[in-house]
Amino acid sequence: MRTFQDQIERRGIARIHRHSYIRGQADRAVARGDAVRILPGVVAATPLARDPETIIRALFLWHRDVVLVGKTALILLGMTAPGSVRPMDLRTVDEVEAFSRTRALVRPGIRVHRWHVPHRFITERERIRLAAPEVSVLVLAIQGEWEWVCEALRQRLVTPESCRRARKSLTGRYPRDQVDAALADITLAAWSIPELEMSRMLRAVGITGHKPNHKVRVGDRYYYLDQAFEDEKVALEIDGRNVHGTADGYEATMMRSAHLDRHGWKVLHTTPTMIRHNPRFVLDWLASHLHRRHRPKTMFTEPVLRKIMGGLATA
Repeated sequence: MRTFQDQIERRGIARIHRHSYIRGQADRAVARGDAVRILPGVVAATPLARDPETIIRALFLWHRDVVLVGKTALILLGMTAPGSVRPMDLRTVDEVEAFSRTRALVRPGIRVHRWHVPHRFITERERIRLAAPEVSVLVLAIQGEWEWVCEALRQRLVTPESCRRARKSLTGRYPRDQVDAALADITLAAWSIPELEMSRMLRAVGITGHKPNHKVRVGDRYYYLDQAFEDEKVALEIDGRNVHGTADGYEATMMRSAHLDRHGWKVLHTTPTMIRHNPRFVLDWLASHLHRRHRPKTMFTEPVLRKIMGGLATA
């Protein structure tokens, strides 16, 4: 018969039922600080109590019908987290989020919603129940976690179209206007926060004729352009330091621009700082290269444009 200490050393967690023979042992371990009650009836070794992998196992010990959603679910579905180069890297998750038809709970590092989500929006990997990626992306968009949303779009876990088809998964969970606003920004198909900010401004002032992250063929090469205006053959590129500021990144950017220029594309290079500090200038500069029918239909002051970029105001 295994003792509480045996279970903790072997698995890092233990399920403690009301009349369990190890309940007293678990109580003493918690009193000593050797273990933590992370969920009702589930105790974890103190060093592992905030570890996402431990929390995931604890959730399914606590309630086997729980469904993971949000950041954790996306990582378990194969997404590489923003800022990480490792797949399945749960260290970037600050809170494991899930839902259940019958239970709700909030604990440090854990949030369980009492939701009923149609079965077609639930999948399973290695016997772990996960929300479909579109559900997680919609939830994260409503929560303002746009770095994760952009990364899911960039890695093609979801598309704007697949997210629109999944909107019924959140019926009754969030106000309709919140879901509509989230979908409107997901539809911009941005792959980074600066791209999202720029796309919000383009939409607000009425600049048209562009395609986000558009794949073009240049000789024997293919490139994705942040914003491609095909009629004018103008590309708006938002170059951040993390990628384009390294020695290799700078050289690749210059060679890319040279190839595009050689095949008739005019590349306008801007930066996240330029967009945020001088949004009116960037819009006017871009408009000067566009056909009249694609130019802004209205304009706003710089303070208003900054609010629009941050999703705090709409046109």
